[in-house]
Amino acid sequence: MTSSAPIGPVRRVRVAAITVGTNELSWLEPCFASLLESDAAGFDLTIWYVDNDSHDGSAAFVQKRFPRVRIIQNDSNVGFARANNIGMRAALEDGADYVFLVNPDTQTPNSLLRDLVEFMETWTGYGVVGPMQYEYDESGNTALGAHNNWSKTALRWGEQHAFAGDWPNHPSPAGPLEGRAPHTLEHAYVQGAAFFVRTTLLRTVGLFDEVFHTYYEETDLCRRARWAGWRVALLLDVGIQHFGGGGTAGSRYRRVQMRRNRYYYLLTDIDWRPLPTLRLASRWLRDDLRGRGVGGETTWWRGTWETTEAVWWLGRRVPLIRARRRAHRQLGRQVADYAAQQARSTR
Repeated sequence: MTSSAPIGPVRRVRVAAITVGTNELSWLEPCFASLLESDAAGFDLTIWYVDNDSHDGSAAFVQKRFPRVRIIQNDSNVGFARANNIGMRAALEDGADYVFLVNPDTQTPNSLLRDLVEFMETWTGYGVVGPMQYEYDESGNTALGAHNNWSKTALRWGEQHAFAGDWPNHPSPAGPLEGRAPHTLEHAYVQGAAFFVRTTLLRTVGLFDEVFHTYYEETDLCRRARWAGWRVALLLDVGIQHFGGGGTAGSRYRRVQMRRNRYYYLLTDIDWRPLPTLRLASRWLRDDLRGRGVGGETTWWRGTWETTEAVWWLGRRVPLIRARRRAHRQLGRQVADYAAQQARSTR
């Protein structure tokens, strides 16, 4: 992609970049320094930092070092989903056209935001896009080197569904080849570490489902976007540096959150029929009880205890799961009704 031509005089595009941090002071200098150096010719860039009750002086550091960054201070750690929603609501109230969710452990190349804006302004059928992710350069150089592990996995799985590793025969969520932008990969989801979304989509489909708290919230929003008729893709020609892993790697928090959220995601997915859902959940349950489930391995007795917690958590949310499924079906019906209206109008 080129970044030399102006976006155009039709309207002044507004972009809000939102970073959520919890005790991640060491990452904030390169993260915000690279964002603030972005080539923003042709659009207005506002950067928000949502501090999720850090105790390492993160908010004070950002306020002093980067006075252009707007700060929202949470009184408690409300989780990744809700903290980003707080930032997105502020961006929506501020009139943003696009929101870029970006993790603290990233470095943004100068042309990235401009490339993302130009893509979305040109290809209006895309609701959510994201750059490919590359290894993090601790020297501060934002040039792109090798793909990081997340990108390697995304390229390996391609355009299969979110649980292809456990159940390969389910249909792909990718849209048809007709009308597709070049150099895109319609992966199952765009990771929340570098997530570029139209606010038009957010205003109609909604923000992150805060029940997820942390993990799978971006995967859920991507599937809702598709159910509402939008395309979702990774842009193969642009990239961002992302360290990845975070402070929860190997922790009990990560295991429990990922475990229960995976079941919740599956049970609220209207594309999965009851029998495959039961079979896949049973397969997960067997591995989880042995301590070999998603989020990292542990002992069998920890696995049994943590899985029991997850099942109990899900059982208390059965009415909510039913309500989510009804809402998800409504998204699909809205798209079908719109398509029918369009077909009648062209006759």
